[in-house]
Amino acid sequence: MRATLLSPILSAFLLLAAAFAPAHAQRSVLPGLTEGVEYRLIEGGKPYRAVPGKVEVAEVFGYWCPHCEHFAPMLEKWKASMPAHAQLVLVPAMFDPNDAYARLFFIAEGANAVNVTHDRIFRAIHQSGELPRKTTIPQLTAYYLRLPGVNPKAFTAAQKDEATLQAKAANAREFQMRSKIEGTPSLVIAGRYLVLGNSYQGLLDNASRILKAIAPAAKQPAAK
Repeated sequence: MRATLLSPILSAFLLLAAAFAPAHAQRSVLPGLTEGVEYRLIEGGKPYRAVPGKVEVAEVFGYWCPHCEHFAPMLEKWKASMPAHAQLVLVPAMFDPNDAYARLFFIAEGANAVNVTHDRIFRAIHQSGELPRKTTIPQLTAYYLRLPGVNPKAFTAAQKDEATLQAKAANAREFQMRSKIEGTPSLVIAGRYLVLGNSYQGLLDNASRILKAIAPAAKQPAAK
């Protein structure tokens, strides 16, 4: 009998506590959006490579990841619809600090060749089978140098710049850790919002909603 009487009292107490206590999972930091539904707030987060006047949209990806290969063309198409204040940046996942694909991405980046190599590497792994999902740096280097549009001189120079390569790898690893990235592909906006979604399209739709929510306020017309 006592347990029966306490049950509704306890239920009422819990309902009141939920109503008045600051519920972390239900807080809405962004107008019109709910944390835990469209995004997860990254405490102490900051952008991967901050650019003044731009909101960074960082994709953490892995060339070896089949999900990333499927997502890549969708992301590229979505990129064209991003607002002017947003900028997409690619971040190779550093779950393995010795990942050959991550290192070669940074080399290609230093040689200004990512625009001609990015899709080709995905296709070589997941479609043609020219490259294995786990490879070596010499094997991957030889493949990159055979790709049309890659400047061998610039590529070799970037490959020899070990200090820059190590700094880029450390930055990517630190970004991944502080953003608490658990899998790929992942989208992080402004270094503070990890985009959530139940599908690839869901991720992109929620990314658009977040960008709209944090868009710079429109300038008010000057008073006459």
